[in-house]
Amino acid sequence: MKNRSFIKLYRNVLSKPEMTDLVAEEGAAGFGTYLIVLLYLSQCDDFEGAYTNGQLSTLAVLAKKSRAYVRHIIADYDLFVIEGKRFRDSFLNQYSPARKNRNAGEEIEIEIEKENKEKAGSVCPEDTRPPESPPAVPQPIGPSAYETIDREGLRRGSHGEPVPWWAPPQTDIRLVWSLTGDCWRPPADIDRHAERQKRQAMAKSDFMMKTAYETLAEHEQTRIQDYAKRQ
Repeated sequence: MKNRSFIKLYRNVLSKPEMTDLVAEEGAAGFGTYLIVLLYLSQCDDFEGAYTNGQLSTLAVLAKKSRAYVRHIIADYDLFVIEGKRFRDSFLNQYSPARKNRNAGEEIEIEIEKENKEKAGSVCPEDTRPPESPPAVPQPIGPSAYETIDREGLRRGSHGEPVPWWAPPQTDIRLVWSLTGDCWRPPADIDRHAERQKRQAMAKSDFMMKTAYETLAEHEQTRIQDYAKRQ
């Protein structure tokens, strides 16, 4: 399973009592964090990961949440089994080779590589991604010639709206960045009240380009800089 480019989830995963509680209390942010943890476990031997401060910090960076929040998702919803400094998914048997062909009709294959490529689109038709789960590294990301970086280091679109550092470049001066949709949209499609609430829920660092350079690898930083120079 580790050598394959996808994992499998049951179609009814959201109807499980543990997941119902998670979504009810944490919404898309909690479900997105659960998926990030699940992807980590899918790469571990026997699907058992390290339950240490260091690993929790790594997962927190990916989820753009605090380490305490990641620990909360793992420990408080019975979605994972913790044994000392190790933990595993409580639905582990669904990944077992012995159950590989069982209930196949209830499984959904999520192709990770394909999903990452689809996140690179400049405009999305509807809100299909969890609002608290920003793209890992869209291709490309960073401001275009239409955008500005103010004195505080905050990234802004051509209409002055705040733009997260991970957003794809603005390619149409008529569009504005939608925080709720996580994409570039026409101004007429923007719900100002919802956008304001979403912005209040986000950290200032989400809109600062220096955050990208603190988070991304060196080759990814260079790619952003090279793209900006070509604009």
